[in-house]
Amino acid sequence: MTRPLILDVDGTFLKNDLTHEMVWEAVRRDPARALQYLSLGLRDKPAMKQAMVARIGDRLLQDPQPLEPAIVALAKQAKADGRSVYLCSGSEDSLVQRLAARHDFIDGAFGTSPTYNMTSANKAAFLRDRFPDGFDYAGNSTQDFAVWEAAQEGFGIRPPPGTDLTETAAGLPVDILIERSSPMDALPLLLRGLELWKLLVVLLPILLATVFIGLSSRDTLILALSLATLFLARNVGRMLKNVPEDRTRKRAGLDNPVATGTLSVPFAAAAYVGLAAAGLGLLASVSIWPALLLISIRVLVSLFKRVSPSDAKARS
Repeated sequence: MTRPLILDVDGTFLKNDLTHEMVWEAVRRDPARALQYLSLGLRDKPAMKQAMVARIGDRLLQDPQPLEPAIVALAKQAKADGRSVYLCSGSEDSLVQRLAARHDFIDGAFGTSPTYNMTSANKAAFLRDRFPDGFDYAGNSTQDFAVWEAAQEGFGIRPPPGTDLTETAAGLPVDILIERSSPMDALPLLLRGLELWKLLVVLLPILLATVFIGLSSRDTLILALSLATLFLARNVGRMLKNVPEDRTRKRAGLDNPVATGTLSVPFAAAAYVGLAAAGLGLLASVSIWPALLLISIRVLVSLFKRVSPSDAKARS
C-alpha cells in the first residue's frame, strides 16, 4: 500500500490545540485587540489566524509540543512501510510547516492560508485534489467527519460521538485508536500542583480574625469557601501562564496538565474565569467589618499579583 497517511494536528498529532493556544496567547498578551480578533474571526477565520500569527507568531512553538504517542506510532509505522506522511490542519500554515520541520518522519504539511480555511469540507476537497489516488486520514473532531468520508481508511483519536457510525470512501468504519473520555474526567486535573499548605497559610489568620470581630459562623464559612475558590482559580491561572516554561521541564506532566495537553486551554480558561467569578461573588455576599474587608482585599492582591522579572530579580 502506497497511499499517503494524513494527520490532523490539533488534538491528533498534538495533544494540545495550536489555534486555541494562539487565541489564548493573543488575548493574554494583547487584550486590547481581543475584540478585534473576535470581530475579524466572525467574518474571516483565515484572516484572524493570520493577524494573530503576525502579532505573536514568534512566541509560538518555541517550546516542545506534547505529541500523541498513538499517532506518532501510526505515522512511524507508515513511514517504515514506505508511505508518505503529511500534516494537514486548520491551524495557520506557517505554524504547521514549522511543526512538520521538527520531525523527520513528516514529509510535508498543509495549513490554513489567507485565502483557504483548511477545515472540514475544505480540507476534504483539498486532499482529494492533492491525492487523487486516495489517502488515509487520522483526526479527532466533528470537523473531521467530511475528511474521514473522503479517505480510504480513517483513524480516530478521542473522536466525537457518531464516529463509529461513519464510513470511509472505501466503505470501512473509522478505526478508533483511543476512545473519548468524559468531560468530568478533567475536573480532578484542576487540582494538579495545588499547594494546600499555602491555602492554609492564607485562611488561618483570616478565620482567626473572624473570632475577634464576631463574624457569624455562616459568614465565616462563606468567607472560607470564597478564598478557597479564589486560591483554586489562581492555581488554574498559573497552569495557563506557565505552559511554555513547564514544557521545558521534565516534571511538567506531574503538575501542569495544560502543558502536556491533558487539559485543554478552553476548559482551563473557562474554569479560571468561572472560579474567579464564583469566589468574588461569594466574597461579596459576606457581611464583613471594614477590618476584615481590608484583610480580604490584601489576600486577593497577593493571590493575583503578577511579579515582573525585574521585581523577581530584585527580590532574589
